[in-house]
Formats: sequence, C-alpha cells, structure tokens
Amino acid sequence: MVREEATAARRAELQLLQQLEKEEESKGKRKRGRVELRRIEDRTSRQVRFSKRRSGLFKKAYELSVLCDAQVALIVFSPAGRLYEFASSTSSVEEIFGRYWDLANTINYLNVEARDSTVDCNIQKEQQSSVGSLPDQLNIIAQWAMEADADEMSMTEISNLEETVTDALAAIRNKLRMKVVGLPQTYV
Repeated sequence: MVREEATAARRAELQLLQQLEKEEESKGKRKRGRVELRRIEDRTSRQVRFSKRRSGLFKKAYELSVLCDAQVALIVFSPAGRLYEFASSTSSVEEIFGRYWDLANTINYLNVEARDSTVDCNIQKEQQSSVGSLPDQLNIIAQWAMEADADEMSMTEISNLEETVTDALAAIRNKLRMKVVGLPQTYV
C-alpha cells in the first residue's frame, strides 16, 4: 500500500512538472541559449550589441585581473573605428604590451641563436670529420708530390701542386695555432 502511494505521488509530481513546462513554453518565455553567430545587418542593432558585449568583455577582463592577480590588456576597435582599451589596475596598456613585445623579441632572438648554434655545431662536426682525414690527405699529396717529376709536369700542374701544398700547410698551421691558444678551429 505504501509503495502504491509513493508511486502515485511520483507520477503526480512528474505530471505537474510537465504541465509547468508546457505553460512556460506557451507563455513564450525564451530560454537562454546560444545565439547564432553571424553579422548583424541593422547598423543600430549592431552598435547596441557591440556596446553591451564590450562592457561585458571589459567586466570579465577586470574580474580575471582581480581574481587571478593577472595583468590584462584589451584593445577593441568599434565598427565606427573608435578605440576602447582596458588595462588591469596595476599597469597600463603600454606597459603590458611592452612586456609582450619584449618577450616576443627575446623568443625570436633565442630561436635565431638556437638555429645558429645548430648550424655551428653541424659545421664543427663536418670540420672534425674532415680534420680526421687531413693527415691522410696530406700523405696523398706528399706521395704525389714526391712521385711527380717536375720536368714532365706542365706549368699549370706545378701551380696546382704548389697551391695544394700551400693550402695544406696553412691548414696545419691553423690547427696548431688553435690547439695552442685553445680556440675553436677555423679554416682559412
């Protein structure tokens, strides 16, 4: 018996809730929901909506700056071209955007430095691999120079041989100088 009464009471509640919902719908009350995002064609309505939304946006920015102790800056241009700006109470728009630009410039600088470091690292690896084969190259040049008969060589071949030996000697001197001084190796 008690169960039947409880079930009947639940049914009555559900019917009452459904009836109340129907009455609200019939009164034409509009529930809050998402507004379709599209451009407002009427110029006056657009200006009124902009004004209301702008004040709501600035209110939220203020709340964010107070609640979270954040530095907030907003710049808004109206459809008519007027400038509206907001900055948290501890600083100005110029200060906040100055910090932003400084940070952006620092990040760009660090990216360039990292890229340059990577390139330098690759160049050093390449130089080290070529330096490892430098004694082999010098041995080949020395053997070729000793085996070559200067009487049978043309002037161009002798010039090329002299240039090759001079370059090899400069590379050896540069390597020796850098090892003594302790600087990174560069090749002339």
